[in-house]
Amino acid sequence: MHTSPAFASSHSSPSVAFGRRTVGKVMRRTACMVLAVAGLLSSAACSGGISDSARTTDVVADGAYHAAHGGELHIYTWAGYMPDDVIKKFEKDTGIKLTVDTFESNEALEAKLQSTGGSGYDIVMPSDYMVYQLIKEHMLVKFDVSKLPNGKNVTKEFSKPYYDPKLQYSAPYVVGYTGFMVNTKKVPKSAAPTSWKEFFALSSKYGKSQLLNDSIEVTNAALRAVGSEQCTTDAHAYQNANDLLQSYRSKVGVVSSEGVADRLASGEQVIGMIWSYDAYQAQQSNKDLEFVYPSDGATQFVDNMAIAAGAQNIDQAKTFINYMLDPKNKEAIDESAGAGSVLKGGDALLPTEMRSSNTIVPSAQELKHAVAEKACSNAINDNYTQLFENFKQ
Repeated sequence: MHTSPAFASSHSSPSVAFGRRTVGKVMRRTACMVLAVAGLLSSAACSGGISDSARTTDVVADGAYHAAHGGELHIYTWAGYMPDDVIKKFEKDTGIKLTVDTFESNEALEAKLQSTGGSGYDIVMPSDYMVYQLIKEHMLVKFDVSKLPNGKNVTKEFSKPYYDPKLQYSAPYVVGYTGFMVNTKKVPKSAAPTSWKEFFALSSKYGKSQLLNDSIEVTNAALRAVGSEQCTTDAHAYQNANDLLQSYRSKVGVVSSEGVADRLASGEQVIGMIWSYDAYQAQQSNKDLEFVYPSDGATQFVDNMAIAAGAQNIDQAKTFINYMLDPKNKEAIDESAGAGSVLKGGDALLPTEMRSSNTIVPSAQELKHAVAEKACSNAINDNYTQLFENFKQ
């Protein structure tokens, strides 16, 4: 890959706005990366991704489950993941008082835990790759989901994730997918893309597209479009992905993770990268929109419940997790988040329109295209960020 400024482009830069999942990645990982093909894979000294060495030892919770009645619990989660009616019901059922704060990115969560030694919160809700990282940093309590009464409710699909194979540090909470959305009224079926390769190749005569403001999502899509895979160490794949993104700049109207559903629903954009829960919301306003699970890879991401290493209310935290592993208690959250259930029997409790939507509950064929979001090394994460920054310049 060429070194900057060889990546300079004559195209005007797409409009950019930061969004939900990786604000921290874009802002933290900076210019120490080397982008020449011969030296693309940057030095591990460029830190900020997966921790490569342990800092402390694990905090291990008492193996027995003790249902708490009363007390308090401090939760750090994504916006929209704890609806008011759910909070009120949990407090009524358990007597435990909840205090809920929200974060904007996994990196903001990680930074908060690092700055406090894991104290200040009891329950945290990191995404899959961040669970992996926080385990390596010994920032999560080891408590073992199988020892919770409702631990048996986790579906087989989510019972052995790569980031926590025995569910000893986390329990799945919400699942979603990254694909793209097409306005079928404006893009004829004969031209409608079904893969990332076709997505990037779609003629701009149908209108400009939008991409998420997310280095991982955009880079993974580009890598898949050129026949590679996430976290690859193949320097030529990054060269090809970079070339693809540079050539795609003129087709992009917006790079943002905010307002994605609104722009598609209004017809301002006719095609765009989108998360499944946003896609479902867009479809409520515009039935001509179709969510596509790309045949060359639709990222599956899972947000999880975990206990922070400095938690002061362990029994209350385990009581909360056990409570949310009951599909009857969890249904309102899935409905609010626009997500399928990670629990046995959970999808059947969703409203008919949701459980019949492939955007929420993918078919068996669509699930074959799902690829779990992986945790890359520091060096690879740095390359992702630099490639994405070059694209946005």
